[in-house]
Amino acid sequence: MIQYYRSSSRLSWSLALALTAAVCSSQADVSTSSLPVMTGTQVIDLESKVVGDSFKLYIRPPEVADAKPDATYPVIFTLDGDHTFPQMASIMTQISWAGHVPPAVIVGIGYGTLDLENGNHRSRDLSPQPFPGRPESGGGDQFLSFLLEEVIPFLESKYPIDSEERYLFGHSLGGLFALYAYVEAPETFAGIIAGSPFLKGQLPLLDSIAKQAENAGARSCRLFVSTGGQEDAGFFLNDLPALTDHLESDWAATGSFEVTQLPDFDHFTMVAPSMANGLRFVFLRPIVD
Repeated sequence: MIQYYRSSSRLSWSLALALTAAVCSSQADVSTSSLPVMTGTQVIDLESKVVGDSFKLYIRPPEVADAKPDATYPVIFTLDGDHTFPQMASIMTQISWAGHVPPAVIVGIGYGTLDLENGNHRSRDLSPQPFPGRPESGGGDQFLSFLLEEVIPFLESKYPIDSEERYLFGHSLGGLFALYAYVEAPETFAGIIAGSPFLKGQLPLLDSIAKQAENAGARSCRLFVSTGGQEDAGFFLNDLPALTDHLESDWAATGSFEVTQLPDFDHFTMVAPSMANGLRFVFLRPIVD
């Protein structure tokens, strides 16, 4: 629930609106280079022949890359990058101080807008199959091809990326797409984080893909799935036991995955803990300086 606080008079309410507008205007003029956690961020428009659309790539190489020109680094792809990229950059910075993650290239894949009616096509791109009432949905296969055939080769030709250390994060529909990538192309990634994946009606498709894949079963790609106990049960929680059964029986190598639930979190407050806990899990190995 969003709470709105009333001012004592119409004058103070108008003043509050004016001050808010002024602050927003000031924030709009702040360059990413003025924010330490965003220093070095580059924004690139990438045309996709596969999808037939243009995407925004938000790219932040690690600061140490300049001092080590011959070194390569893990890359973390974050879906819904228009809003998850800054959060991922901040969380990566914080947990790196504790030694949980190495320096990494962070890449947000987005659209340059959050407007779902005018330019943000997450429903089209992050859904492996069409949803009722959403005629534009079901483009997950094309988006995965875009990621594998266009985004990854483009970035690895221009940035110091270790092709053996690719990671993927997605939340909600992005979490569903992350699971889709896990069953369809697990060899592409060393680790995948599926935060609050949209599961309703999706497991039959995912299991069918997993059984058809050449490397079905015993996936070594590390997978972290997290949800909140306050999320909508029908969309996000009821199918978790079945998902876990699939992972335990024939999808995943022993010890390569974790499915967890935070009881007091809802769908939107789960984004940050999914990132932080998921990154710790997928990078759970000795870090060599």
